[in-house]
Amino acid sequence: MAAHKPVEWVQAVITRFDEQLPIKVGHQNTHTKVSTEHNKECLINISKYKFSLVISGLTTILKNVNNMRIFGEASEKNLYLSQLIILDTLEKCLAGQSKDCLRLDETMLVKQLLPEICHFIYTYREGHQHAAELRASASAVLFSLSCNNFNAVFSRISTRLQELTVCSEDNVDVHDIELMQYINVDCSKLKRLLQETVLKFRALKKPAQLAVINSLEKAFWNWVENYPDEFTMLYQRPQADMAEAAEKLFDLVDSFAESAKRKAAVWPLQIILLILCPEITHTISKDTVEDSKANKKLFLDSLRKALAGQGGSKQLTESAAIACVKLCKASTYINWEDHSTIFLLVQSIVIDLKALLFNPAKPFWRGMGSQNADVELMMDCFVSCFRISPHNNQHFKVCLAASSPSTFHFVLVNSLHRIITNSHLDWWPKIDAVYCYSGELRFMFSDTLNRVIQGVGTHAPLRMTPSLTFKGKMTTSLKFKEKTTDLDTRSYKCLLLALVKLIHADPKLMLHNPVKQAPEMQSSTAELITGLVQLVPLTNTTQLSQEAMEALLVLHQPETIELWNPDSPIETFWDISSQVLFLICRKLIGQQMVNGTEVLKWLREILICRNKFLLKNKECATMGGGIPICRQAQTKLEVCLYMFLWSPDTEAVLVAMSCFRHLCEEADIRSAADEVPVQNILPNYATFSELASVSNMMGTGRSTLQKRVMALLRRIEHPTPGNIEAWEDTYAKWDQATKQILNFPKNKADDGQQEWINMTGFLCALGGVCLQQRSTPGPATYSPPMGPMSERKHSMISMGPCDVSNPMASASSCSSSASNETPVSRFLDRLLVLLVCGHDRVGLHVRTNVKDLLGLELSPALYPMLFNKLRNSIGKFFDTQGPVPINDTNTQFVEQTIAIMKNLLDNHTEGSSEHLGQASIETMMLNLVRYVRILGNVVHAIQIKTKLCQLVEVMMERRDDLSFCQEMKFRNKMVEYLTDWVMGTSNQAADDDIKCLTRDLDQASMEAVVSLLAGLPLQPEEGDGVELMEAKSQLFLKYFTLFMNLLNDCSEVEDEGQAVGGRKRGMSRRLASLRHCTVLAMSNLLNANVDSGLMHSIGLGYHKDLQTRATFMEVLTKILQQGTEFDTLAETVLADRFERLVELVTMMGDQGELPIAMALANVVPGSQWDELARVLVTLFDSRHLLYQLLWNMFSKEVELADSMQTLFRGNSLASKIMTFCFKVYGAAYLQKLLEPLLRGVITTPEHISFEVDPTRRKRYKQSIAWVSGIHSDTSGLPLNPVSIY
Repeated sequence: MAAHKPVEWVQAVITRFDEQLPIKVGHQNTHTKVSTEHNKECLINISKYKFSLVISGLTTILKNVNNMRIFGEASEKNLYLSQLIILDTLEKCLAGQSKDCLRLDETMLVKQLLPEICHFIYTYREGHQHAAELRASASAVLFSLSCNNFNAVFSRISTRLQELTVCSEDNVDVHDIELMQYINVDCSKLKRLLQETVLKFRALKKPAQLAVINSLEKAFWNWVENYPDEFTMLYQRPQADMAEAAEKLFDLVDSFAESAKRKAAVWPLQIILLILCPEITHTISKDTVEDSKANKKLFLDSLRKALAGQGGSKQLTESAAIACVKLCKASTYINWEDHSTIFLLVQSIVIDLKALLFNPAKPFWRGMGSQNADVELMMDCFVSCFRISPHNNQHFKVCLAASSPSTFHFVLVNSLHRIITNSHLDWWPKIDAVYCYSGELRFMFSDTLNRVIQGVGTHAPLRMTPSLTFKGKMTTSLKFKEKTTDLDTRSYKCLLLALVKLIHADPKLMLHNPVKQAPEMQSSTAELITGLVQLVPLTNTTQLSQEAMEALLVLHQPETIELWNPDSPIETFWDISSQVLFLICRKLIGQQMVNGTEVLKWLREILICRNKFLLKNKECATMGGGIPICRQAQTKLEVCLYMFLWSPDTEAVLVAMSCFRHLCEEADIRSAADEVPVQNILPNYATFSELASVSNMMGTGRSTLQKRVMALLRRIEHPTPGNIEAWEDTYAKWDQATKQILNFPKNKADDGQQEWINMTGFLCALGGVCLQQRSTPGPATYSPPMGPMSERKHSMISMGPCDVSNPMASASSCSSSASNETPVSRFLDRLLVLLVCGHDRVGLHVRTNVKDLLGLELSPALYPMLFNKLRNSIGKFFDTQGPVPINDTNTQFVEQTIAIMKNLLDNHTEGSSEHLGQASIETMMLNLVRYVRILGNVVHAIQIKTKLCQLVEVMMERRDDLSFCQEMKFRNKMVEYLTDWVMGTSNQAADDDIKCLTRDLDQASMEAVVSLLAGLPLQPEEGDGVELMEAKSQLFLKYFTLFMNLLNDCSEVEDEGQAVGGRKRGMSRRLASLRHCTVLAMSNLLNANVDSGLMHSIGLGYHKDLQTRATFMEVLTKILQQGTEFDTLAETVLADRFERLVELVTMMGDQGELPIAMALANVVPGSQWDELARVLVTLFDSRHLLYQLLWNMFSKEVELADSMQTLFRGNSLASKIMTFCFKVYGAAYLQKLLEPLLRGVITTPEHISFEVDPTRRKRYKQSIAWVSGIHSDTSGLPLNPVSIY
């Protein structure tokens, strides 16, 4: 397009530039600013090739903008910004103008652009807010225009001069004459201006003559400052035509200066004209001069007398001072070797000049309207004197004195700044000549800072830590304790701004400490830097704050950090730089800065500089880095960056994310220096790196960016002081914002509500880390509870119930049940309350966002806590005796819960599988169904039922991640409830819309039932008095009949749809999916219950109805595809189910170990060892592995025995197993051995006693008989018990 239609393409760019100006689009955000800058750069580049088109287009835009009518302060500001953008673009386009298009475009520039530029210069008003900036910008455009188009501007000036020579009016328009002070002037151009003025000066009226005199003086300085080499060359090779024109004009002006008033007006120009004549200056320095030069010598004599106060007129003295300053300033552009005469002239007047301008007892002052000009004059004098004689510092000391007026201080500081920033001639001395005054300058900075802080009043000085407390002397000025007025405060602010600019220009000037010891050096540097930090948060002095940030950035350059304390740079760096981070981040966290985003950008640059310094000193980077303030600063920095992640300003979020990169870089440097893993320094290093990597998402929408941020926050694994404090501080702000939104919704703008949403998401996503921090060390594990509810162990995490009966219930009422409740728990309680917020204005907005954020952005670690809170809240509906309380609030809470649970289970967040099973959701799901069942069949109730069925389906998809206490019983109950909704109202509904809803409910119910029935053996309710198999058979018949009826209903509706058409035909198209679900449900039902269901379903294969037979064949096909085996029915199915369990328990390893059996031995309590021994012996014997069991058990017993004497003597599982084995396998042996003997004992005569207790034997004879009886009756035993006895 650019090749074939350049004009149209350029015009399109100009049009886009015009449409994106602030006056057209209103308030500019970051995106529109970037776009405007892009358009500007594009036009500047195009102007190099299509100069005429671009300049013409910009001129037209400027003209249209100037003619716009505006109303209001905002529109005026946008107009001003638009004009500045256009003028700046014009200036850059003109500066890059090629020489090829000079004459072609000259006419166009004169006719179109020049009048518009002159408009800004002519209409300058002193009191206008933006006039000075607009005039300066317009002057820059005129300067660039005159570089290549001087003839056009000169012609305008010359034409006006010619018009004024014949004008008889006293009040004349001299604006065009004043253009010469803004144009680009080199030696030849200045010569033309002088020659043109010489021709027409005498014929001009007095106002025009004065305008010419003033404008020529400024044109001269434009030449000297922009082309200093030409001026220097003038004194090396004098130009006769230049000197001739200057001398003629000098004579004309001298004749014009008849009165003292006129002399005062022309002396500054006369001294300049004399400077342009080097040979004449040399000639008049002699004692005798020719008559033609006498007036020049007389002029210099008059100048000296007036400067010394002998002129008789204050006006002449002031003019002499101005002229002498001009002379001194011009002399600095001349090399001493080229022309020594002018320096002798300067030496003759400089003492009197400094005495006049720098007299503390009588400050130089020309009146109220000339304050700025007086200061500028003093600055020119100061700079010139320094360049002439840098070591003559008497005036320096005068300006430094604490007793001198603040104007002197201001002149000193600004002069030093000019010396630093404007030193492009080789012979000018450098600023290091005044480094010896750095102590006094630091004192001036400290004193002025305290005065400004006191004057501002609302901003108390930041408290420094003991390690940085300034130990030097404080101010001794008597004025320090006086109450400063507003005027004084403003003047001190100007001085402080100048001092900060001075630090920015050359930080070495303030850091120079040649004689101080290391601690004093560190202390003075600390006071300087922390003083600058105090200025950053000042909201009522934006320029001062911005300059302070620039100065601090320069001070943090690696080469400058070395100067903080050369004796110990690393230790000093950690101490002072950590203070800077800590103090700034504390202010940012408190949101005490209007320009928070800009400060954060600056903070990013500080972090970059810190890392450069550390990388430069990487071998000893951590030296001194273990002090407390370093850890505190890192914590505050983390907190600050975390909290900017929920800012409504997208740019602020992106900047904060990019700052994490520099945190990681610092951690890399420190870990390499200490040779430790980087995670020891920055535990969440990996997540921080990811945050930094996505910080270039500039074109991303605000919502998408926040989702990405919250996804990364959920991945943060390790609790640190930074993320814990960030969560708690955010929670406190969120709590206040919530109250604001609910109580004063009118006062909350869109950004305020967006900030509240972002904070809510941030707290949800990062809450899991806070939960880890408050739990016991180590990962929290959870075993799904088994058995009756009364015997289940409580969760490791304490959770309190929350009453949702009142939608506006306070958070305190939710958390009062547990005194040790964590902030995370209280936060979730508040969210559950807000789920049913009933506020008229913002209720829907709050409910919707809380539901979405809980379901989509919640940290998986909080799932168990949320599940328990939801279970407790819904369980309250069924706690009371009597009917369940059905009301709008409870129904709304149930609906919100369903949506949240569906989102949670649908959302496969990283780590969700790990936490979903840590709390059972059976009770909650059953209560949800029970509540929804009694809602009736109104439209809203049908919709809720449909959503609940969809939730059940999703729940079964995540079945492997969830934990169930009694899964089969739970799923059977859910099937029972959900099948009640199938065909519940579809046939009775008269309205077509309701019929559609009920069909949707049928579809959702069947999809949920399909997932529930997969692999589900039916379990009838206990206590029906019916045999188990019979009850299962009846239950199967009930469901199977329902599904067949549903299939028949689908067929009937399809037939009706084909016959009727219209909407019913459209409804019938949905039934294919419903029919498919029904067939699948029948397949799953029969597949899992072949033993009890095949007898009821097999007959359908022989049904007289063809469609019924087809349906059965479809069901049978699906069963076969699923792999059901029909040869294992009722007789063996139970045994097969336990076969795998037996295999698991008797599993044996490669080395003969029995892992499961030994594990059971370790965990089963002693009271159950007898039963366990019976089970293990029975199982292992059936598998012919009893030997391996005994070997493992006895080996374990030997390992744990203290000594040989205690083997098998204790009450252990091994002894229990041995006892049971003897009982089982030794019974026959014992019976065979002992039965004959015991029978003999039984038939023993009555007079023989076998009593073993001595106290019960009555006579000795009986004892003898007893012993004899024992001997006789046990003689057949392998061991004689009497000998043992």
